[in-house]
Amino acid sequence: MNSRIVAALIALLVSTTFAAPAPVYAATSTAKICKTNNTKLGLLTALDCLPVVEERIGGYKRSLFKHWIDANKNGKDTRAEVLIAESLVPVRLSSTGKTVSTGKWLSLYDGETWTLASDVDVDHVVALAEAWRSGAWKWSSARRQAYANDLGVAWTLRAVTDNVNQSKSDDDPTYWLPPLESATCIYLADWVAVKIRWKLTVDAEERQSIRDGWLDARCFALSKPPVVTVKIAP
Repeated sequence: MNSRIVAALIALLVSTTFAAPAPVYAATSTAKICKTNNTKLGLLTALDCLPVVEERIGGYKRSLFKHWIDANKNGKDTRAEVLIAESLVPVRLSSTGKTVSTGKWLSLYDGETWTLASDVDVDHVVALAEAWRSGAWKWSSARRQAYANDLGVAWTLRAVTDNVNQSKSDDDPTYWLPPLESATCIYLADWVAVKIRWKLTVDAEERQSIRDGWLDARCFALSKPPVVTVKIAP
C-alpha cells in the first residue's frame, strides 16, 4: 500500500480515537447558564455549576436557622403551607386553623401514602446542617431563615414519611439515597437544584457520589430524565 495512504489512515485513526468530544457549553456560557433563571440543565451539566470546596466542620446549631415561620402572615407556618400544597386531597385543619390534621401525602422517598399529618415530616432536601457545612455558615441570620422556609420552588421542601426522613438525618448523597430506588433520579436532581439555588458548594466525595448515583441508576436512560431547573434564591 502507498506509504502516503498508510500515513493518512493512521492519522485518521488517531484523530478519531483520541479527539475529545465537543462540550455542550463553552466555559463562559456555562457560568452564565448557572445563573440564568428558568434554564433547564441535565444533571451532569448542572453539577459543573457547583464549586468543589471542603466542608466547614463545626459551629452548626439548628437554632441558627429559624424555621416554620408564618412568612405571609396568613396564620399558617411553612410546614402547614407545604402540607397543604403537596396533599393530593383537600386538607383538614386543626381547630385553631393554623396546623394541618389530615390530608393525603405520597412520600417520594419510600412510596408510602399517609393521611395523618403526624406521620409526615417536611424535609429540607438539603438538610440545614449540610447547608451550614456547604456555605450557610457565612450567611446572615435572615438568609438562613429564608433558606429554612423556602417556599419559592417545589424542590427545597418535601412532605415525606417521618421515620425515613429521620434515617436520612443530615447526610448528603454519599451516605444516603431514598430507599425507593425509583426516587433516586428525582432526589439527585432536587439536591443539585437546591445547591445551585442557594449558591452552596459540594465536597469532592459528594460530587462523585451524585455523579455515580445518577449513572448507576441509569437516570440518563429514562424516557424523560429529571432536569435541574436554575432558580436563584432572592
